[in-house]
Amino acid sequence: MLCGLITAKILNKLKLPSVTGYLIAGLLLGPSIFNVIPAEICTNIEYISEFALGIIAFHIGGSFELGYIKKLGKSIVVLTLIQAIGTAVIVFIVMNFLTNDLSFSILIGAISSATAPAATLLVIKEFKAKGSLTDTLLAVVALDDMVCLFIFSISTAIAKVITAHNFNIKEAFLIPVMEIVFSILLGIFIGFIVLNLLKKIKHNNDSLIIFIGAILLSCGIVKVLHLSPLLTCMSFGAFISNLYKEKKKLYRQIEFITPPIYILFFTFAGIGLDIKVLSGLGVLGLAYVLSRTVGKIVGSYLGSVVTRSPDVVRKYIGLGLLPQAGVAIGLAMIVLLEFPAIGKKLSNVVMGAVFIYEIFGPILTKMILYKANEVGIDKKTKKKRKAVSMNT
Repeated sequence: MLCGLITAKILNKLKLPSVTGYLIAGLLLGPSIFNVIPAEICTNIEYISEFALGIIAFHIGGSFELGYIKKLGKSIVVLTLIQAIGTAVIVFIVMNFLTNDLSFSILIGAISSATAPAATLLVIKEFKAKGSLTDTLLAVVALDDMVCLFIFSISTAIAKVITAHNFNIKEAFLIPVMEIVFSILLGIFIGFIVLNLLKKIKHNNDSLIIFIGAILLSCGIVKVLHLSPLLTCMSFGAFISNLYKEKKKLYRQIEFITPPIYILFFTFAGIGLDIKVLSGLGVLGLAYVLSRTVGKIVGSYLGSVVTRSPDVVRKYIGLGLLPQAGVAIGLAMIVLLEFPAIGKKLSNVVMGAVFIYEIFGPILTKMILYKANEVGIDKKTKKKRKAVSMNT
């Protein structure tokens, strides 16, 4: 945790996001460089990763407020769906052509649709951006990870059927649908129990304990029943977000416990990164980065055309959706746990791409905001303009 924190603070000075620091810290500590911590420890404490993923999914579900979705309008939802599905399809086609591995291609295609909202939000806040591109970008990144989780859940279920020996078309459709439906129903059921418990308690500490217990219980049940932990925790979060009146207080409490869990999660992800494997996957890694970039740009453009968005949105929004971090790494870790045969190769490709996207993604976001003339005026510029007007 300390190494992850220190490395993140150093990289923050270089305007790089914290998650990159956590990954690099893990890379330094792991077998790829100094071998301070063996890679086997990651599998021995995989419950930390599962718990962290449960919290991430809960937060994503928490943003699924019906009132907020209605405010965004149908056009934003349609744009988000088209660009996410378009990206997944393009990456799937390219990866399947290169590897001829259907399960690998389906899973990495689903992961490619994820976007890192944190990096985009930080850039927008830093440059005080306002306008149609900024508003659309904020709305799409808010919904994008939610759509990605649905695509990934379907893809995981299909990949399980493909890797099984008794593959048939009926199972290829029936099992994924059943897994998705039961995962959502389980999340709603747990949310219903937790909601009733939260209404009866008086102390804030008790609500935090109930939340932690519910997330751990959800992760345990889905593991036994072979359901989707992401969909279960996401539907749990959506249920609480829409029906619990004091949700803001609960989220503030949760924020106090999440930083150390996230640091551990991403640092261990870095420990599991194998540089030797990554260097041997140069073509595959480059193909993933290029195909995902094309997918985001083309998918966003088509979505903007279909929804009749302004020209500035059509031109630039695809470049603003390139950052990729937490959710993508989390999904890669799930593949590593559930599909060991392809998990190592997939996680190395995704994590290598995350390094690239986390460095260049924010830079491209800044560029398109300037191109769209939506960057706010800073204090120095205001003073200069004021001085010029006074002199005149």
